[in-house]
Amino acid sequence: MPYKEFDVSGIGKVKIYKRRGSRSLRLTIATDGSIRVSIPYWTPYQAGLAFTVSRKSWITAQHKVEVAPLMNGMAVGKTRMLHFIPSAEVTRVKTSVHATEVIVIYNVGLSISDQVVQAAAQSACYRALKSEAAKLLAPRLNELAIKFGFAYRSMNIKRMKSRWGSCDQHKNIVFNLFLMQLPWECIDYVILHELTHTRVLHHGPNFWREFEAVLPGARRMRGVMRQYRPVLGSHTSDS
Repeated sequence: MPYKEFDVSGIGKVKIYKRRGSRSLRLTIATDGSIRVSIPYWTPYQAGLAFTVSRKSWITAQHKVEVAPLMNGMAVGKTRMLHFIPSAEVTRVKTSVHATEVIVIYNVGLSISDQVVQAAAQSACYRALKSEAAKLLAPRLNELAIKFGFAYRSMNIKRMKSRWGSCDQHKNIVFNLFLMQLPWECIDYVILHELTHTRVLHHGPNFWREFEAVLPGARRMRGVMRQYRPVLGSHTSDS
């Protein structure tokens, strides 16, 4: 996939990719903060650059988002709780993921807010969410695909910074592991959104017509989705 990298004032380095089969411009921010723009193959790079500059405020806001520290008793996905346990018997942070718990054991000389403890807890929570997402999203995706007559090629789970899901021109679907922090109503919205992309890749009128046909009120739900962020702690208690 051909691309060019630009250094944009006030934004930083941006990679703009030309993508065959794409009909729209799409901007994403990776977990490491890098910025990527996908444009239709026939579109000039300058159009992608202008699109990036037009989204500068949004990009800046995403980079400034501060993630709240993980706390004892916090819900992790649909089935687990996070527990921090101080211990005089450990010299390094130890983590484990169980059916209903994510356990973080740390030395008594540290605190929950310590950077090392938080980093270990985050890593364990990511593992828990990815495992849960793979277990719960696959059957739900298949169920909704059969119900509404969609066909997809594959499903994968990743940690993404700014998107809940994606679908490429080959009908490969990717879901953000942070979906497990959302109510099922929102999860179904994302699943049906990506399934609709197996028929219509862009977000034009045809897409919304198809989407509303399988999920009446989809446009209203888009507003609800904006209340959530793909981070630990952005969750509800439903199951």
